[in-house]
Amino acid sequence: MSAAPTRGPLLDPNASRNCLVAGGGGALGRAVVAELLDRGDRVCVPWIVREEAEELRTAHPDAVDDGRLRLSEANATDPDEIAALLDVLRADWGPLWLACSTVGGYAGGTPVAELDDLTEVDRLLTLNLKTAFVVAREGLRHMREDAGRVVLVGARQAVRPGGGDAPYTAAKSGVLALTESLAAELKRTGRTANCVLPGMIDTAANRAAMPDGRHDRWTPPAAIAKVIAWLASDDAWVVSGAGIPVYGDS
Repeated sequence: MSAAPTRGPLLDPNASRNCLVAGGGGALGRAVVAELLDRGDRVCVPWIVREEAEELRTAHPDAVDDGRLRLSEANATDPDEIAALLDVLRADWGPLWLACSTVGGYAGGTPVAELDDLTEVDRLLTLNLKTAFVVAREGLRHMREDAGRVVLVGARQAVRPGGGDAPYTAAKSGVLALTESLAAELKRTGRTANCVLPGMIDTAANRAAMPDGRHDRWTPPAAIAKVIAWLASDDAWVVSGAGIPVYGDS
């Protein structure tokens, strides 16, 4: 009986992977950055909030000092800024391996018929969907043509819509559709596109917003980060176009 075919490793197993983590200063993003650094990857985090960048610098001083963590001021919703950042990164580090966006924002509580301020729709589409599109597009343009990973963050609402948060649900559903479309485009190229679908993430902000919630059932950011890191590995070459539930018990 012949052995099963394999496609790994796609890169030198002793080489550091070059990773872009947009939203790396947020609660989930910080966990993703820590997980990638822990396995030896090089990580670039674009930032617009100085306090978040300083928190990463304080958490990973050795990685900053040895150049494995690069903190670059850039707006992940601006394709020109991300393209310029990745041009510099490729010149310094070589091709990108992982393009990951953990940028997002939530608002809800208003039925569609009562939603008068449509700027909220634009804001949620920009934070959740446009950012994912920009990171994926520019990331792919800076990868090798035969190796790389795109990992995005959707939400449980993309597959289990409720009521009262239609703009957010539409934006996160768009992330899932974007992932599926990317996977079709990347078939047989050695590159994959996937997204994770969190439920309630156990963050300080969510606890403050919902002090009476069942915090013990919420999913820790570190647990989701491990799934993202696996999707960004050589071993995950068989998975593309997936929206992976990471609800935990939430």
